[in-house]
Amino acid sequence: MSARILRIELRRSIAPWATLLIAGIGVFVLFASNPPYQSWMELAITQRDILQLTWPLALAAGAWQGMRERRSGVEELMATTSRPRWQRVLPVAAAMAIAALVTYLVMLAGAAGHLRYLDGYFPTGAIPVIAVGVLSLVAAAWLGVALGSLLPSPLTAPMLVVVGFLALALVPPVIFDHERGRPGTALLFPSLQGPRDGAVAAQMLSTRANLTQGLWLAALAVTGLAVYAAARRRTRVAAVVPVLLGAVIAVPAMPDWIADAWVEDRRATELVCTSGEPRICLERRLTHVVDDLREPAGQALAILAAKLPPAPTQVLLQDPNQQPAGPQPADTLLVAGAELADQPPDVLLAIMLDGAGVWPCENIVGPDKPRPVPDGQAADPVARYFAARSAVTAWLLDREPRPMLAPIDDPDASFALAGQALAALRALPVDEQRARIAAFRDAERACAEGDRLELLTGASGTR
Repeated sequence: MSARILRIELRRSIAPWATLLIAGIGVFVLFASNPPYQSWMELAITQRDILQLTWPLALAAGAWQGMRERRSGVEELMATTSRPRWQRVLPVAAAMAIAALVTYLVMLAGAAGHLRYLDGYFPTGAIPVIAVGVLSLVAAAWLGVALGSLLPSPLTAPMLVVVGFLALALVPPVIFDHERGRPGTALLFPSLQGPRDGAVAAQMLSTRANLTQGLWLAALAVTGLAVYAAARRRTRVAAVVPVLLGAVIAVPAMPDWIADAWVEDRRATELVCTSGEPRICLERRLTHVVDDLREPAGQALAILAAKLPPAPTQVLLQDPNQQPAGPQPADTLLVAGAELADQPPDVLLAIMLDGAGVWPCENIVGPDKPRPVPDGQAADPVARYFAARSAVTAWLLDREPRPMLAPIDDPDASFALAGQALAALRALPVDEQRARIAAFRDAERACAEGDRLELLTGASGTR
């Protein structure tokens, strides 16, 4: 196969039109069906998910190309040529494979405009997900040309679209288990969905899952190409061997459940720190927000240094589910990374200084904690706890408490308590105010038991 023949096929075959059509539909769906993507991995997985639409289209495009000789009325003429059939069809197959590759990459590049953070962390785990997606489109195109050459009817291409779409849309839900999710054999389908917990940016598909699915799709592609290149019926029957062999090898090696195939991306969750001031440490997958954090982080550290020395010297963004088992470090301002998306600087500053820069204690606000209202108190312990945190935040920012978004039953009562506590605190001498705020922060760092509102005001009721 010469480069000249390949160029002719790329110009005159259906390949360029199929690329424009499928890529255009894919980009439209990736834009229209989802809000802006939070990470490159989310985009890569979503592109794999919509293969249930684009894969049948690639299959139909291949089928339309595969019956070109019958449409042109030169089937018998071409059969009488001295060149073996495989030499004649190889340029067509190569053109369709290039079209599949370009289609997938154009979809990815076009949909990148829908990324919220284009300069965000690009995980290495996205590469095999994209590569297997490209392979799946190549397999669809080659399987399509094989079916088109075997069934050269005008109805073949539209029927393949309908049958392919129904199969990819209806069969996976049938094998879905509500407790365990999709079984590993769902990797026989080209489409792929993200982990059930939704934490796409911090996870990657296991090597085992990628390799077994890639092996199966490669076997499917080889069978399609072999059937298309076969000139005799016996050869066509033998061409089915690769897909059978691929199934025999790949299916037993697939993970039992797709949920088990999602593993932690250790590089994405690795902590990295900035070299300048203020020092900000965060997971690699969150580095796109560093520039937005510099100003509020510097302000938060300066406020704590002025009002509550000795103050933290660095800001650490971390998953709130990874709260330290022991006391929270005194030199670090802990911030929950999940709360930072699209927040203005003043809101970011308030988040960083929430509760004097210490995370809420799970042993106090956990979902299983009882919430009875003790005699003489105006709210349950959790409401009082968040009222105390709100009062401390307002004290550090020299402002009044703001309405609360905390998970409490009566936010209005807690908001009122915060205002009363702040007023009582400000009525004290400045040194006493600082001492009580420092005692509050120490108690929060150690997650010590006790009424934080009473610690601030010295009163057990605070009505």
